[in-house]
Amino acid sequence: HDIPNGIEQMGTAMQSAGEKLSAMGDALMPLSAAAAAVGVGAIKMTADFDSSMSKVSAISGATGKDFDALRDKAREMGAETKFSASEAADAFTYMAMAGWKTEDMMSGIDGIMALSAADGLDLATTADIVTDSLSAMGLSADDAGHFADVLAAASTNANTNVEMMGETFKYAAPLAGSLGFSIEDLAVATGLMANAGIKGSQSGTALRGWLTRLAKPTKESKAAMDALGLSLTDSEGNMKSLMQIMEETRDAFSNLSEESKAQHAAMLAGQNGMSGFLAVVNASEADLKKLAKATKNANGVAKDMAETMQDNLNGQLTILKSQLGEAAISIGDALIPKVREATSVVQSATDWFNRLSDSEKQI
Repeated sequence: HDIPNGIEQMGTAMQSAGEKLSAMGDALMPLSAAAAAVGVGAIKMTADFDSSMSKVSAISGATGKDFDALRDKAREMGAETKFSASEAADAFTYMAMAGWKTEDMMSGIDGIMALSAADGLDLATTADIVTDSLSAMGLSADDAGHFADVLAAASTNANTNVEMMGETFKYAAPLAGSLGFSIEDLAVATGLMANAGIKGSQSGTALRGWLTRLAKPTKESKAAMDALGLSLTDSEGNMKSLMQIMEETRDAFSNLSEESKAQHAAMLAGQNGMSGFLAVVNASEADLKKLAKATKNANGVAKDMAETMQDNLNGQLTILKSQLGEAAISIGDALIPKVREATSVVQSATDWFNRLSDSEKQI
């Protein structure tokens, strides 16, 4: 029988509609694939970030509101700086290892990230240097921002960098801190030695040797101090600053012959430390004043340097990458609960299958 006109027309219309839907599906397929790729990438990035934050939680003991505050802060740093949220979480890990609590980490992260961006050193290493040095100097997490500024100022006004200064402080900071010396003065001494090519562990050893002989004089260092009229304390018994000691030592050595300088340097700092000691003594007044002024007026230097370092196309692209990372974590936060639900279903099915007998599995 002939197909009635109405049905034929309907069939033609449905076929046409089907072809259009198929064409639309083909057109949307690339977009769907792109959306799927974004979702997968967002989930991966968020999962990596959460893994880093779980490590922070395990070490610091931060849970609940404290953990949420740290997670939000890491994401904020990821959105506003050149570093990713996961890198900020890694920095938190080093702080937690140093015994810092949630409030300490929240207040210290800005200065550490600014110093890292200013010097070009990776964030985790910078966090390690700052936390170790602060502890050695007897300072608290509240001092992290100022500490970072002093290191940034000294490293740009002397022939050294943050990593080498951190190596110096490993040796010298514990003793300097116990004597009540400031980080500014210690940075000046480190910078003067660096200008003479004495850096890292070498300058740290020299500083430690000199400060040890000042604090607990040997027979020969006591003789040299007496001969030059040097002492750690003033007439009232108060501890002098390291800057005052350096200035008085430089004045005392200014009247000595080169041979006498070498002899007294060996007596005061020991054979291993005398080259670093002489670098401080023989440094120009201009270099000393330049470093002293830079460290005294250091507040905000690390942030300013970081902004300058990022004021170019590569810097902008790096920050854009971090901002995209924050967007990805936002997407991942929305997707992961659904993925976990699906994963739970698959896990249950897999667990059921694994409990079957071999014959049941084959069936």
